[in-house]
Amino acid sequence: MRLRLLLIMALGLWGNLVLSGNYLLTIDGKPYELDIGEMTTATLQNGQKIQVKLEKKVIATFKTEMFSFNHPSGFAPAKTDLGDGVYQTMMATPSGTMVMIQEYTGLNPCGLIDMVVTELTKEEVHYGYTITKRDVSKELAEGHSVMGKYVVSKYRKDEYQRNVLCYGAKDAGLVIVTQLDNDTPSEDMAMIDLFWKTLKILVK
Repeated sequence: MRLRLLLIMALGLWGNLVLSGNYLLTIDGKPYELDIGEMTTATLQNGQKIQVKLEKKVIATFKTEMFSFNHPSGFAPAKTDLGDGVYQTMMATPSGTMVMIQEYTGLNPCGLIDMVVTELTKEEVHYGYTITKRDVSKELAEGHSVMGKYVVSKYRKDEYQRNVLCYGAKDAGLVIVTQLDNDTPSEDMAMIDLFWKTLKILVK
């Protein structure tokens, strides 16, 4: 059985793979309907004709007041207000790879790491997974350090690896979770690597 547990409180918002769709591009006051990669001719008010093509960047940046990171543009991080000054950003792939960041604006969340680990693994524990945990820290490229737990859940041939880390400041901070498994495809691994290489903490 493959458990795809992506649940902490209000978890469950999946990043959607964006392939193409209808877009409205306004040039010189006139709207043009375009799809990604489509070339069209736009006529300006002075009669001049120009060629217009709508393209999607390969790498996009997601930014809030408290953090930013780069990600493949095919996946759209989704941010939700969980209430009580807590905001959650989720980005996940169809195979179960996940990045989740919770922003806390009223407390330092580093004391919540064990609770977050328990929420993430409780269904696996109930099913019979073996859970191992160890302390871990990461030094981000921009200089900040995050710390918490590296958690591995194992049952027969299934294995999940999670980093559950935090950054705390005075009455504010972040809880950062990444999830992989033993079948994670290479493109998902690249997404996680890009996340860690570009994550910037902006908490003051």
